[in-house]
Amino acid sequence: MGYQLNGQTIIRGLPVQPKRKPSRLAALNQQRMKAVSQFLKPIKRIINWGYRDMAPPGSRVGTFQQAQSYTFKNSLDYDSDNDNAPYVNPEKVLLFRGEEPAPEKPQVRREGKTLVFEWESFFTTPQDRIFVAAIYDGSHQYDLLLTGPDLSVKKYIWEPQRVVMAEGKILHVYVGTKNMLTDKLSDSVYLGAV
Repeated sequence: MGYQLNGQTIIRGLPVQPKRKPSRLAALNQQRMKAVSQFLKPIKRIINWGYRDMAPPGSRVGTFQQAQSYTFKNSLDYDSDNDNAPYVNPEKVLLFRGEEPAPEKPQVRREGKTLVFEWESFFTTPQDRIFVAAIYDGSHQYDLLLTGPDLSVKKYIWEPQRVVMAEGKILHVYVGTKNMLTDKLSDSVYLGAV
């Protein structure tokens, strides 16, 4: 079977049906891939935006595959209470990747239906770098702040529109920066669950 992908010809064979049960290590590897895919699939929009520099147009490997690879290698832990089942540790995940510097000493707190972000900045005048953020409940709800204030502001109050900010609902919070001139991002910084 063959097809064209980004101007390159790809040839693949038909899927082979396994005739025997996978080995213990093969089964573990399948569980690991499943855990990574289940964590990342609902936030594909964030991944496509956050990894766009890692997979430029025409690349054989896409943004989602780059995120899967990073998460698979760096973000898996094992639950000792559940037969060492693999799971994705949100603290180790990078939702955006890049070479720009991240915000200095960022913090977040929840106030009702808003998130209050604060960070340190040596800038006193408006800058080309802006604050960006993402939140994710770990299963299906997320929101992405694409155009926050420039880094000289040092504080931002965000009321997410796509996520229900219910009492007791845990949200994982990630922040970073975006250079408005080059359109490049920083690596995301995990601020914890609020």
